[in-house]
Amino acid sequence: MTSSAPFRRFAFAFGTTFAVLYVVALARDLALFTVFPSLGIVLAGTHHSRDVADPAMGFLAPAMYWYGWAATAALGALIVALVVASFAERLARYVWPGWVWVIPVLSMIACVYLTLPWFRL
Repeated sequence: MTSSAPFRRFAFAFGTTFAVLYVVALARDLALFTVFPSLGIVLAGTHHSRDVADPAMGFLAPAMYWYGWAATAALGALIVALVVASFAERLARYVWPGWVWVIPVLSMIACVYLTLPWFRL
């Protein structure tokens, strides 16, 4: 199964697209859902504690966005990868396979840059 050409196109397209979309979701704060683990609540979309309560009280209900960002990127990457695996057989010949490594590395660098303010560096 892994040696079939459509599966390889799907895997390469999913991996690279996920990396790019994760950076976009992180930079634009596009979470598919927000988890408040201390309250046991999951809300659709991005919700900040400071939006519904006093900003000084945000520590009482810390929100987790990582799951929502990952879900956003996975959903977008799934759609793109299905399209690429289904229709882009001729186009795949002209794409440099090194992008499979270059794009995730660049995405990791972008994620580190975007999370630097959280650590006050």
